[in-house]
Amino acid sequence: IQYFIEVVEFNSFTKAAEHLHVSQSTVSKSLASLESMTGIMLFIREKKTIQITPAGKHLYSQWRQLTQRVDTDIQQAMQIQMCNEHNISVGTLDSFNPDLFIIPAIKNFKKNHSKVGIRVENDTAQIIRKMLIEEKVDVIITVLYDVEKFDKEQMDYVILGDSTHAVCMLQTNPLAKKEKIYIEDLASSDFIGISPLQTPSYIEMIESLCRPYGFSPNFSSYTDNANALALNLATDNEIFICDRTFRDYGSKYVCSKPLENTNSGFAIVWKKENKKELTQLFINESIALFRGKRSIAE
Repeated sequence: IQYFIEVVEFNSFTKAAEHLHVSQSTVSKSLASLESMTGIMLFIREKKTIQITPAGKHLYSQWRQLTQRVDTDIQQAMQIQMCNEHNISVGTLDSFNPDLFIIPAIKNFKKNHSKVGIRVENDTAQIIRKMLIEEKVDVIITVLYDVEKFDKEQMDYVILGDSTHAVCMLQTNPLAKKEKIYIEDLASSDFIGISPLQTPSYIEMIESLCRPYGFSPNFSSYTDNANALALNLATDNEIFICDRTFRDYGSKYVCSKPLENTNSGFAIVWKKENKKELTQLFINESIALFRGKRSIAE
């Protein structure tokens, strides 16, 4: 096909052969073979000139686009390969407070490896988990309760920080006046939850917190994502559960209090089969950065 395109553009077997650095007979035999294989006459050959046939013109217009697309695809594939070798991609929850650990981890890595590119994807727990499984990101940083849903045969993780869970409510909620809040204090509250269709691990986490105290959480409404939880606090009896990593924790519009005797936190997760050097480097340096700072309160 490439020989055919070159002959059309040079309008000469000889010049096409010179450009391709092959003999004229090689070009002639290749085109004769192409005509025989397709059953289509590509050129009208005269003594010293050639003329492309209408059928040949049609094939040229189509095949020229095809070869250009192939060249473009190869160039893009090379760029992707180079990027994969010199970049790392990180997935993280869009509900996280980025100042606590995401930005410090990225700044620390860039300081040590200025020529390495870092791409950060920000989305819900379920979506970034899927991105990791489908290898669209190298690592993710996510909440501990979601880590429990990963296939431990395929994934590995390290806890980077821990804290208690927290309960959030309107400032006018009677619970806001309590100095300390325990799980059993929430028995009569109305819970706002993330839809189990979106993040089932969130609902399962709350149910597992309440079960030992003999009650099931009463969910008054569901949101599609964690960022909408605070926006849906409408009554003095409504609450939602988060921890100190949550974006709205400590907001002046929401009363946020630690939930005593509970455990939460965040972890870095990666696929065991990912042997990329930069992936392991980012993991190790993130662990080192947060070593000794396990408590998010710090």
